[in-house]
Amino acid sequence: MDTKMTKSAGEHWVCSVLASAGWGTALTRDGLERTDILAVRADGSRRMIEVQVKTASPMPRPNWRCGTKTQLPSLSDREWFVFVALDRTPGQAPASYVLPRDHVWAAAWMEHQA
Repeated sequence: MDTKMTKSAGEHWVCSVLASAGWGTALTRDGLERTDILAVRADGSRRMIEVQVKTASPMPRPNWRCGTKTQLPSLSDREWFVFVALDRTPGQAPASYVLPRDHVWAAAWMEHQA
């Protein structure tokens, strides 16, 4: 699977899960730095979140590539990462891991220090 298809599969998966949990989602289509999906809570709170999705191709051990821009601290409390590991069998739900951006940034900083 080429990288654009992998990226698209992960982003659409996250949108579908968010929608089923009561969030209205919009893909930014590479037009917004640090954010792949904008989502607003469809209840009275209207809470908004910014989501960056990292998707790994089906493989025994997922590898999420994170560049230098990925390793920056959050600018607000609304920034999240979702790491998606696609399943080898088409149609099967992928594994997904949701982390606040600052946790990803801290882990990258600790790895760099080591």
